[in-house]
Amino acid sequence: MTGSRTAHPLLISLANISMEFWNKASNHSFLLLALLPIPKFIHVKRKIGMLESRLYHRCLNIVLAPLKAAAQFGVMLSDPVGILHWCFTPLASFIVDTPEAQLISCVGGKSSPITTANYKQFCNKFWHPARTGSLTLQTINKINSSQTTLENLEKYVTTAKSYCLNGVQLPFWRDWPLSSDLLTFLTSEPLHHWHKQFWDHDVKWCIHMLGGPKIDFRFSVLHNCTGYQHFNEGVSRLKQVTGQEQ
Repeated sequence: MTGSRTAHPLLISLANISMEFWNKASNHSFLLLALLPIPKFIHVKRKIGMLESRLYHRCLNIVLAPLKAAAQFGVMLSDPVGILHWCFTPLASFIVDTPEAQLISCVGGKSSPITTANYKQFCNKFWHPARTGSLTLQTINKINSSQTTLENLEKYVTTAKSYCLNGVQLPFWRDWPLSSDLLTFLTSEPLHHWHKQFWDHDVKWCIHMLGGPKIDFRFSVLHNCTGYQHFNEGVSRLKQVTGQEQ
């Protein structure tokens, strides 16, 4: 936005639109639902992250209240030919990158939004238990059961971090009828989870293991295919990768 005013856009779409139609920006399949505030707090830095997370969930709870009501009681909507249907609106998908996935699942930094593992356990050779919505709500209720902790923000932050949570008391998805669990509706965003992850991690690992000259040679001898970028000089010396290279 202009000047010093910034906001986080919240877009909405339908799950029954075909991907071919969905991916064309000119079709306006995604509509701007709201602009979520990006606040500046005067509290100590230790509390700011928790307050920002709480405000995010509070705003979503207000903006998405009509969809929750429609999911519970239903609403009459017309199809493309004008026939009315009694419809319900579950939360089918929430497209997120990793920080947003952590914010929505109410976990703290360096923790997995879909499992109970933290960053010290990412190297384990087994799959940690799933971080389901019911498990997260159970932990939040356990923290909220202490009146002393509930009234002291500093103590609440410390207690929440001990459970790898970000301090959100009331997640916006807690009372959304018909919605699937966090593991299902959290949808990876292609740019960060697929393309940038491949370049920032997988390619760098390969260059480190095999060496830049060998990687560059293998890319240079690939056949030039229409619709795909060809790297005549390899990829090890690329400094900035744009969408076309991705």
